[in-house]
Amino acid sequence: MMTKIEKLLLSPHTIFSVDDLAVLWNISHRKQLWESIKYYLRVGKLIKVYSGTYALHQDYSMLELAVKLFSPAYISFHTALGIHGINFQQYKTVHAMALASKKITTNNQLFIYHQLQDQIFFNELGIKQETNYRLANPERAICDSLYLIPSLTFDILDQVDQEKLLQVAKIYQNQALTEKVINLIAGIKYA
Repeated sequence: MMTKIEKLLLSPHTIFSVDDLAVLWNISHRKQLWESIKYYLRVGKLIKVYSGTYALHQDYSMLELAVKLFSPAYISFHTALGIHGINFQQYKTVHAMALASKKITTNNQLFIYHQLQDQIFFNELGIKQETNYRLANPERAICDSLYLIPSLTFDILDQVDQEKLLQVAKIYQNQALTEKVINLIAGIKYA
């Protein structure tokens, strides 16, 4: 029979919420669950990353942590722009889009959540499900960024799908953002 830690090791996740542990360990009683968590913390098999959030080791995914700390959320803005090579400036802060604005710091890592309106946030266009988190594709990251900071500039846009960019811009129902995207596309075509 597999131990509780072996079950976690077989999981593709690096971060676990209390509810994740309950499901993976098949424990329905909260008291028993908390006793198991406390035991594995005490013997060093689990580490507490944040209130109600745990990992097996310090080498966990910051992007996965971002979407576990404040859910629902997806990785976007400066973080996604850096991942996709659109902007050269790399930020230590992890940026995500969510239904409310919030800042969380844990283990000297800052996570910033930027609020989107429900109808924009829940539109899945341009959001890709990675193994442990959701990530804005280049076009969605650009539009999210322009939604937050209309004057933001981008370093490299040659790999951006112009048709997708315009399609994603329409979900924001924001004429200024759409015009900014049209101007970006014109700049790409003549660059």
